[in-house]
Amino acid sequence: MAPLRKALILAAGFGSRLSPAQSIPKPLTPLAGEPSIVRLIRQFHDAGITEVAVVVGYRGDEVRAAVERGATSGVSLTFFENHRYAEPNGLSVLAARDFVDERVLLSMSDHLFLGACVPHMAALDRDGEGTVLLIDRDIAGVFDLDDATKVLTGADGEVLEIGKELVEYNAIDTGLFCISPALVEALAGLESPSLSQGVKKLATRGLMGTRELVDGAWQDIDTPETLAHAQKLLER
Repeated sequence: MAPLRKALILAAGFGSRLSPAQSIPKPLTPLAGEPSIVRLIRQFHDAGITEVAVVVGYRGDEVRAAVERGATSGVSLTFFENHRYAEPNGLSVLAARDFVDERVLLSMSDHLFLGACVPHMAALDRDGEGTVLLIDRDIAGVFDLDDATKVLTGADGEVLEIGKELVEYNAIDTGLFCISPALVEALAGLESPSLSQGVKKLATRGLMGTRELVDGAWQDIDTPETLAHAQKLLER
């Protein structure tokens, strides 16, 4: 088995719910003294990732400059541009379709991961066929559950349903994926797709699996409140 060597970071969106609280682009939100996207790249490198692609859009020149300034040495950087960054995030994945020629790690630029989250996913086989999502079973411990993306899994951990409005669910989407070329193909068949829509298409083909969070923590940073919670997690 060959572990993952490539990672894709989506950093194209407006970050509109967080932007009123700060003047910098959302991917550059400081976490423990470094931009969130730079922190992610460092974590990926520590887990064995050697190639990172970043999809930029809104204020993309600023994001790219900060990444190039702060990224860990030993990581090969590639940038893609999503000109339709006001639309759902599946278009950012499609902007980097040439990069996804094997299974790659994927995260949004505004996520905090602690503990074993990243190493746990980076250890997956790069030659696998399906896409895998890191899920959190500790639903009661999720901050801002109303805004979280819910997941319903089957007996073998396969994804049956995914979405923010699910009534029946047994896990939460952490935002960390190992995506396969099959996900890109699924997104390419949709008009203006979200990542969740691609996941749903793979689920119908039995190509959407999960790994459970067992040692670590995560936070999706979308609002001033979730940013404050992320800072508390880092302080611990």
